[in-house]
Amino acid sequence: MEDNQNQEQSKGNYNISIIRPQIINDQIKLRREGLAEWRLKSFKKGLRTLHTLELMAQNIYKFQITKESSELNRWLIAAMCNEMTHYQDFQVKLLEYGFTPSIFRWAYWIVGFAIGFTSRLIGPKAILKVGIWVETKAVHHYDKLLETIKWDDQTRKIIEKNQMDEFGHIDRWQGLLESSQY
Repeated sequence: MEDNQNQEQSKGNYNISIIRPQIINDQIKLRREGLAEWRLKSFKKGLRTLHTLELMAQNIYKFQITKESSELNRWLIAAMCNEMTHYQDFQVKLLEYGFTPSIFRWAYWIVGFAIGFTSRLIGPKAILKVGIWVETKAVHHYDKLLETIKWDDQTRKIIEKNQMDEFGHIDRWQGLLESSQY
């Protein structure tokens, strides 16, 4: 199989599904039509919340990463990439409903930077504790938004899938924190 992948890459056919498969036009659905105004308002608030919090989370992880070659950095890179896919999921949903991201998302970028960089300066234990805190808060936000908003099926599935990713991060960060390495 590896030889087959190498042959495909030499021909210019790269495996693009490593991080995320390409999205095609048929997968994008303009969702605004026919929805009650109260429902659209709740979708907008919920999607903007998720979108900005995922931006903050990816920045936390991004600014915790150091240049050293370590297992912790490997975990942080993976966590950052996962948060980036969640951010992308919610950006697409915002646009499908005809919404724009929050104009205040820059503040979440700064908060993510501050938390990430500060915990990096304190050390690995602080990084792991921040990871647990961030993911626990994320799960709480997902729960609240899943309970209080009547989402369409596809959007609900994406939110639930992303929430399950967050649960996995909590377990990983706790496992690393409890290991003798940190």
